[in-house]
Amino acid sequence: MVGSVLGNRYEVLERVGTGGMSLVYRARDITLNRLVAVKILKHQWAEDAEVVRRFDQEARAAASLVDRHIVQVYDVGRDEPDIHYMVMELVAGETLRAKIDREAPLPVNTALDIADQVAQGLEVAHARRLVHRDIKPQNVLIAPDGVVKVTDFGIAYAATTGTLVNTGSLLGTVQYLSPEQARGKLIGPQSDLYSLGVVLFEMLTGKLPFESDSAIGVAIKHLQDEPPRIDVLRPEVPEVVANIVERALSKDPAERYHSAHALRQDIGRVLHPEQFVGEGPHEVVPVETPAGRRTNRPTAEAAPASSVKRRKWLPWAIVGAAVVLLVGGGAYAFNRWLNPPIVAVPNVNGRSLAEARSLLSKRGLTPVVNGHAPSSRVPKNYVLRENPGPGSRIKSGQAVALILSSGPTTVPTPGVTNEDIYQAQQSLKIMGLKVRVRHVASNLPGGEVVRQSPRGGTSVAEGSTVTVWVSNGPKAAASGMPDLIGLTVPQAASALAGLNVTVGTPSSQWSTEPANTIIDQSPAPYSSLQGVTSVSVTVSNGPSPVSASLPKNVTVARWTIPSSASPKSLFKVVVTDQAGNTEVFYQQVNPGQQVEYPVTWYGTNGQIFVSLNGQVEAPQTLTPNLSSSTTPTPSSSAPSTSTGPSSSNSSTSAPSGGH
Repeated sequence: MVGSVLGNRYEVLERVGTGGMSLVYRARDITLNRLVAVKILKHQWAEDAEVVRRFDQEARAAASLVDRHIVQVYDVGRDEPDIHYMVMELVAGETLRAKIDREAPLPVNTALDIADQVAQGLEVAHARRLVHRDIKPQNVLIAPDGVVKVTDFGIAYAATTGTLVNTGSLLGTVQYLSPEQARGKLIGPQSDLYSLGVVLFEMLTGKLPFESDSAIGVAIKHLQDEPPRIDVLRPEVPEVVANIVERALSKDPAERYHSAHALRQDIGRVLHPEQFVGEGPHEVVPVETPAGRRTNRPTAEAAPASSVKRRKWLPWAIVGAAVVLLVGGGAYAFNRWLNPPIVAVPNVNGRSLAEARSLLSKRGLTPVVNGHAPSSRVPKNYVLRENPGPGSRIKSGQAVALILSSGPTTVPTPGVTNEDIYQAQQSLKIMGLKVRVRHVASNLPGGEVVRQSPRGGTSVAEGSTVTVWVSNGPKAAASGMPDLIGLTVPQAASALAGLNVTVGTPSSQWSTEPANTIIDQSPAPYSSLQGVTSVSVTVSNGPSPVSASLPKNVTVARWTIPSSASPKSLFKVVVTDQAGNTEVFYQQVNPGQQVEYPVTWYGTNGQIFVSLNGQVEAPQTLTPNLSSSTTPTPSSSAPSTSTGPSSSNSSTSAPSGGH
């Protein structure tokens, strides 16, 4: 690619970066003689028509965003063969990812300043109804002069199509995924603010709020776990900053900042408090008082004044004092009206409306109900959030808007009956529901959901608990080893979980049984669990490649259990065929019992090994048209066997459906 010219205009100079979906090159715009960045869609995405369409559509939308905090998109185009590219502003400097890796935790003001600049870029994008969808440190660039720029609007949007959500390409960004993105719901600006909250958390602590060994584990934590408080992880971080991060990381979009501007307002109150307190300290306006009337005190020589004169003077003195008080008090009240005192807004989040009104009124503030929003954490008609936020310093008498909770959002309960418990748990958790597991005896395969409550399709409050009853597996005795044949390894693990037994590292074998199902186990089914901590299993790889070139046979084999056998004896059948496939069958049997089993095998011959309680009968040759019976020797307790009349041949190479 280096040295080529795209669109007869952009000369590719060198590769400077690699992303999940694209390669980034430094290039020269020949027409304008300036350096640019060219982002080229990787080959695997260039072959996906839907991704290409969305890439082109959103790149053109991103080109309409003009702001110093957004990397400018200049052009978008296509070159043969299937090279889709986007031409962007070349930003010198580094990614926020590099800065975090090198310096985190960052100083509080530095982290807030970066978040503020990112929010400013998002504010412009959201005003144009464009949601980024992939805010992460890799998509934030820091220029040498400290200007922060957001990039990758177009690709982020393209990466949310159905084509991509099932691939591994988004696993690197799941750490910054909003809960609604994890659920696959429609997302809006609040999703970007959640992701920015994760970035701010990481800048301040050097850690991510949620970590796990798997991507699905991280996504589930975004859905149901609360992040740790910033000021607990890093005590020197002010509480007000921790509150900003906590609100940005609210699970419910309605509980987050309603806009990037609102987030910037709270950040600004920390970085530039002087801009939010008013214009400097309040001045005390001097109160003008009327001049006192001069009166000549009587001297000692004039002391004997008449009582009539004193009575005439006293009312005028009272009137004068009243005038002074009225004028002075009026002036004071007028001053209080013009310059009310500054008070801190109390935290009324989570309180009842009556409590909130009382607390606000005591501070001289006016509570105003400004609507309702759903919440799974705050009870109905309790305060969900307030504006201005707690701790804000505002003038006495100012209104504080209250958003009340309308109660939890309801979600439909997924129907998970007959699903594997692992898949069922994921389906329920993704809908924001909790799971309670109960194990029961059932004829369903081990690890499979037998029933659930509430039933599938029932509308319940988000965060509600769904109880699922999970099968312990068929033929599993309470005191014996379960029969794991035919189960998958996860199903077997679920069936053994209640017995404090684990599944060891599986071995594999070609088999006529379905791929990824267990065809043999040790210890054997129904054996004692005493001292057993792990079960070795053999897993089917499906029929061997040789099977396709050989005839497929289904032979019904029948056995009669000897009358000398013990009750609840263990009967085992192992079948091997010409193609190298193995099939195993276990059954608990009683004396004289008739056992019938359809054997699937490939080729023109095979062998059947039969054992009873570990005593193995001589192997019998299996042929498509076998019609014979054998009787064990008198000293043997092995069963008699017959095959043949029910035999049939099939030319298809498809494997048997199981037992």
